[in-house]
Amino acid sequence: MRPFPLLDGYRAIAAFMVLTTHVAFNTGEIRTPVLGPLLGRMDFGVTLFFLLSGFLLYRPWARAAMTATSGPGVGGYALRRATRILPAYWAMVIFTLLLLPEIQPVRWQAWPVHLGLLHIYVPGFTLEGLTQTWSLATELAFYILLPVIAWIAGRRGRGNPDASTRFQLTVLAVAVLIAWAFTVMRVTGALGLSTITGYWLPGFLDWFAIGMAAAVIQVRLSKGGAPTWMLSVRQIAQATGWCLLIAAGLAVIAATPIAGPLTFDPAEPNSLVIKHVLYGLIATFLLLPGFLGVGDRRDEVSPHSWWAAILANPIVVYLGTISYGVFLWHLVLLRFIQNALGLQVFSGGFWIVWPLVVLASIAVASASWFILERPVLAWAHRRTPGESAQATQPLPGQRSPAAQ
Repeated sequence: MRPFPLLDGYRAIAAFMVLTTHVAFNTGEIRTPVLGPLLGRMDFGVTLFFLLSGFLLYRPWARAAMTATSGPGVGGYALRRATRILPAYWAMVIFTLLLLPEIQPVRWQAWPVHLGLLHIYVPGFTLEGLTQTWSLATELAFYILLPVIAWIAGRRGRGNPDASTRFQLTVLAVAVLIAWAFTVMRVTGALGLSTITGYWLPGFLDWFAIGMAAAVIQVRLSKGGAPTWMLSVRQIAQATGWCLLIAAGLAVIAATPIAGPLTFDPAEPNSLVIKHVLYGLIATFLLLPGFLGVGDRRDEVSPHSWWAAILANPIVVYLGTISYGVFLWHLVLLRFIQNALGLQVFSGGFWIVWPLVVLASIAVASASWFILERPVLAWAHRRTPGESAQATQPLPGQRSPAAQ
C-alpha cells in the first residue's frame, strides 16, 4: 500500500501548472487581462514540489529520531535519488542539445555543465528547452544536504517523541532563518548583481523546511498524545475547503503587481520577497490536506472528501506518476510544436498550443516512465530495499525565479 495516496495527485497538479505557465509565457498569453496573470503565477508549482520533497524525503529521518531507530542508509538513499532524477534527465538533455534548432550550434562546454546539473552555478549556460531544469540542480543540492540536516536534527531527544520533535523543529526554524538571510542579501545586492544566485539552494531552504516540518508533525501525530497545537494544525488540514479557499485567495493576490512583473522586467526587492512568501503560503495551505488531513493509507481517505476523490482518481494518479517526464520534456516539445505551427515566441496561439503540448508531454512522459524510469527504479529498489516507494517520485520545478 502506497503511503499518502493524495500526493501523486498533487504532483500531477504541480506538473501541469508548470507546463501551463510556460506555454502561457512563450505564447504571450500572460499579457491578457485577468487570466494572463493567473496563468503566469502558476510557476508556484516549484514550491509545491519543494515542499513535497522536504516532506517525503525527511519523514523517515524524523521517525527514526523519535523512535531511536536507524534512518535511511546514506548509500541507498544516494542511489535512489540518483536513479530517480539522472537517467531520464540525461535522456532529455541529450535529445535537446542534439536536436533543438534554437540552440544550435551547442558549445561543447554545455554538455558537461548540463549533464552534471552545474548550470545554475556557471553563468551563460541558460539554454532554450532546458531552462526549467534549474530546479533539478537545486533539488540535487538539497539531496546532498538533507542527510547532514537529518543528522543534526536527530542528535537530541532520540527516543523521546516530544523532545525530539522540539529539537527537530528548532533546527528547521534555523534553516528558515538562513533562507531569509540569504534572500535579503540577494535582493539587496549584497551577493552581487548576477541573477544566478536566485537559483541556489539557500534561498529555498525555507520551502523545503516547511515540508520537513509537516513531516515532523505528521510523525508525531501518528504516535498519539501530541501537543494541542499539533491537533489544531491537523484540524486546519482537515478543513479542506478552507485550506483550498485560502490558497486560491493568496494565488489571486500573487497575480497582482504586488508580487512583481510577470515578464523578464526587473523586479523590486520588496516584490521578490512578497512573491516568495506568498508562494510558500499558497503551497502550504494547498498541501496541508494531503500531508495531515487524511491518514497515510488509501483506505483511510474519506470517501466523502471531494478533494481526496479527485486526487485519488486513477487518471490523476497516473498523471502524477509520469509527472517527472512531463516536467522534463514539455519545454522542448513546446518549442518543436511552435516551430511546426510557424508561431514565433510571444506571438499568441495559447489555446492551440496548450492542448498539443499537454498531449505530447503525456505521450513522451509515458514512454519515459515505462521504458526508462520504472525499470531503473525497480533495479534501485532491488539494490536498496526498504525505502518508501512514495519518496522515489519526482519533484521538478519550472521557470527560474531569478527571471521574474
